[in-house]
Amino acid sequence: MSPSRLRDTVAAHSLPPAGGDPHQDLLGERYGLVHFELLRHFETELGTAMGLSPPEAEGMMRQTVREAFTTPFLMDELLAVSAAHRSTLPDAGHRDYYRLEATRLQTRALTQFNAAAATVSDENGLAMFLFSTFLGQHVLFDTFSSHRDLVALLDKLVQCLSLHRGIAVIADRFWPAIRDHVPHHFGADTGHHQLPASEADGRGTECTGLLGRLGRSELSSASREACRAAVEALQRMLDSQRAAQAPASRRLIAVQEWPVRVPGGYIDLLAQQRPEALVVLAYYSVLLHRARDFWIVGEAGSFLIRAIGQHLGAYWADWLEWPNRMLVLSEAAPFQAPME
Repeated sequence: MSPSRLRDTVAAHSLPPAGGDPHQDLLGERYGLVHFELLRHFETELGTAMGLSPPEAEGMMRQTVREAFTTPFLMDELLAVSAAHRSTLPDAGHRDYYRLEATRLQTRALTQFNAAAATVSDENGLAMFLFSTFLGQHVLFDTFSSHRDLVALLDKLVQCLSLHRGIAVIADRFWPAIRDHVPHHFGADTGHHQLPASEADGRGTECTGLLGRLGRSELSSASREACRAAVEALQRMLDSQRAAQAPASRRLIAVQEWPVRVPGGYIDLLAQQRPEALVVLAYYSVLLHRARDFWIVGEAGSFLIRAIGQHLGAYWADWLEWPNRMLVLSEAAPFQAPME
């Protein structure tokens, strides 16, 4: 995916600017006092909001801000994701303003990213990687914020998945040069994370029944393979959560990692709203539901599981038994290690 395509994909599902807002000319000057406030919020709040421990959060935020001071598109995106987070806080005044500011900063960041991509080098690889990481989180937040309308959410999710494939291309370009400068868990965001052998070997069976049904489905061989690859990636995410010492941040990382790993063929099937692709999405929604305490996700998981079931009807109820059972179990008890 080219940088211009990356920009256009995000812009297609960003919030539209609201005319007449008293702050609409704020970005006429590069930064104002509100942006210093957002920078401080990013440094002190975003790391823990991502599930990082205080030492991890402090190190990651410091590194990101240091890179941002020499990379305008990264600075704008970290301010954008900070504004998006501010808009979700219970005591946040001017919530609509923060959402609007998040969109404007994101748009400006993408414009600058598009221009900077012409001079890509290993020297700015870390900034590119950090930009793609926080952009991915921001786009997921915008997508899951549509959780009151299934059609709207699916449209945004298709665009979001396409964008994450572009993010994976960016990360692959720079990973060899920056891997020693990125916290271990952040590599998971772009598919580079490798579980220790003892954990990777502990493959679960949550998706076994779904894989069997897909193998017997009437999908073409290419479509079956696309769905199978998406399900295999999902099983990997579930296995990583089951690890006895998996950190709390792993729940959010799994949410971010699956969109990077799904093949383009699966995204096409989801765009067509093929029932089998929607069932796979319902399985992914279990991961979303387990990460509901993270600001990026909220109640999108439970909404999708229920809405997909209603959309597909009784014929597909057997296919959806596991996601629905996980939803019922989660409502009876707080989050625990994933159960089969």
